[in-house]
Amino acid sequence: MNPKKLAFYFWMLLITGGITAYFLFPDEINIFFLEELSEEYHYIALSIYFLLLSVRGLTMIPSTPLLLAGVLIFDPMELFAVNMAGILSSSIIVYYFSKYLGFDSYFETKYGKYVRKIRNSITDKELPVIVGWSFFPLVPTDLIVYIGSSLRIPVIKCLVGVFLGESVLNAFYIISTTLILKL
Repeated sequence: MNPKKLAFYFWMLLITGGITAYFLFPDEINIFFLEELSEEYHYIALSIYFLLLSVRGLTMIPSTPLLLAGVLIFDPMELFAVNMAGILSSSIIVYYFSKYLGFDSYFETKYGKYVRKIRNSITDKELPVIVGWSFFPLVPTDLIVYIGSSLRIPVIKCLVGVFLGESVLNAFYIISTTLILKL
């Protein structure tokens, strides 16, 4: 079986199983359950959170929903560190495996206009473009990582740019959400 189809079916199974479990056991699956579970199995919960963030890039799902869920469960500093580590590991996966996983055709088809525009404007100012792109919340960071990979921008430069842009954005999300929840 095609690995892409297998990954898609596995992802659909996880989503369907999660939704079904929520409807069958609404009293057990709630935020208090997650808080208790993360307190009892703290490092396991952090590891699962990190793994979800790491493979998230393969699914093109934004990291923001996971971050907002993490705010409800984890300490803000700990969440920031694990979230950034997960985003960077996801970026490494996208950088090295984008062509194999078919991201080249996906991005060229879905975001072709942006890909061409970025490729034309990125020359000699890779780092500022990657930082700005990673900071802007309405565009997928995985797209700039893919373009960086396709243009053979060094992986370290891509990761530094993603880290600088995403760290500011993530810090803002964590601080503002934490403050709102305390109201």
